[in-house]
Amino acid sequence: MFDKESYALFKFSQKINVNAENKRDLLDCALPALLELFKLDRVYFFDWQQERALLSLKLMCKKEYCMDMQEDISVLSEPEFLKELLRDGAADSTDLNYPAVYVLLKWKCPTMVIEGESVKNVVKTRVGVLRLERFRKNRVFTDQEVHLIKRVAAEISLQLTHTEVDQAKNRRLNTATALNDLATIFASSLRLSDGLELILQGVQKYFRFDRVRLYQTNYDGTKIKNIWGVDISGTVARQSGDDLPEDERTLLRDIFDSGAAYRMIHNVVYIPLQVQRNKVGFLTFDNLLSRRRIDYLDFVSLKQFSNQIALAIDNAALFERVQELSNYDELTKLPVRRFFNEKLNEEIYRSKRFDLIMSLMIIDIDWFKQINDTYGHQIGDWALREVSRVIRTSLRQTDFPCRYGGDEMVIMLPRTNSDEAKIIARRLKERINAIAIPDRYTDGKRVTLSISQGVASYPQDGKTGAELFEKADKALYWVKQGGRGTYAVYREVCDRLPTEKKEA
Repeated sequence: MFDKESYALFKFSQKINVNAENKRDLLDCALPALLELFKLDRVYFFDWQQERALLSLKLMCKKEYCMDMQEDISVLSEPEFLKELLRDGAADSTDLNYPAVYVLLKWKCPTMVIEGESVKNVVKTRVGVLRLERFRKNRVFTDQEVHLIKRVAAEISLQLTHTEVDQAKNRRLNTATALNDLATIFASSLRLSDGLELILQGVQKYFRFDRVRLYQTNYDGTKIKNIWGVDISGTVARQSGDDLPEDERTLLRDIFDSGAAYRMIHNVVYIPLQVQRNKVGFLTFDNLLSRRRIDYLDFVSLKQFSNQIALAIDNAALFERVQELSNYDELTKLPVRRFFNEKLNEEIYRSKRFDLIMSLMIIDIDWFKQINDTYGHQIGDWALREVSRVIRTSLRQTDFPCRYGGDEMVIMLPRTNSDEAKIIARRLKERINAIAIPDRYTDGKRVTLSISQGVASYPQDGKTGAELFEKADKALYWVKQGGRGTYAVYREVCDRLPTEKKEA
């Protein structure tokens, strides 16, 4: 059979043996139970910050209601009180004019600590203090009550330990689930940029960092290519790596070169992303705005997840590189016909929708067959590469050239009328005329290259890609018939074409 004290403890344990999600939930249950068991007027809960000798008030319970409180009380001036509390687990109040008892709580809390570049699981002891109060001076706490209070405090400490362990397990489970969801989202993204945006939004949502950024390097890891960032609003912003300040560029390079698994600088965590020795970028996060401490579990989880991010980025970048290579001609480094046709259709649609102009230019290398027949296909390939090089380096950023087939090349000139197209044609003509076949292949004779060019403009000469190609090709035909080596705009020569009537 239970004695009276053991029975009271048993009934108290039943009341607080709940599936609390956290320490606060458990205390919300335990403090009112204390009020009822000991007929208290008020009870306080303090966190004991032993290294600072502070009792940090967190909760006050009165009439079965718990309220958040915030007050730090220094106990440096009361060493005897602290000795008694630590020695006996309970101590009478020395600063109140009504009965009050302090009782010690000690519970275990699993956590993680970073030591160098490794993270260890440790169990730390947390310390708290309860202050039980009765306002009537004649209702002092008896020795028997103090003994029961200490046993009750031990039961609360045990339940706090269980709650902390359960909370740590649930957090790890939730984190693992979140990371699994993020990995699934990333894997389902068709494009790397879409996947990175979803990853950043997911990391910010699940871990609630103030800011998350991802730096993507180029294929060989020597340069920051793109930067994605998301803040507490959830909006993803993207910028070019060329806009990165030189001091930040130097910092990232130093972190990579050091081989560190992570670096924390001014409360910003940098995690290098790499696959084997292949550098693919950085994941960084911080709470500079909220000043909230970055939890070790969050850090460790993201450090582990960063390996998946790095692998996914590397695979996606490799896929995009293969796609990119399939869109470009290996010899000339110009886009291929299929890729060009896609871009042309997009530009024509844009021009129609926003009432814009554009021009299309077709280029042939003059006497290309004779160059192959006379000097060999090796020189023919050299001529193609040289002409393509001049085209790539002579155009504006918005212009789009391609190798259309054989020695024929096509250039799309957005927002360009026929007069502006002629300026570009003249520039190409002059620069390509300066290219000479190496004299060791020509017996010392100077042999230069030349091109013929035909131009058509939207919407005057045609309103579809097929119409523009047809008109530019006819202008090119006129140039070839006239001796080659120059350029012509369709509308300026259409009345001189053998089978073409002059158009209005």
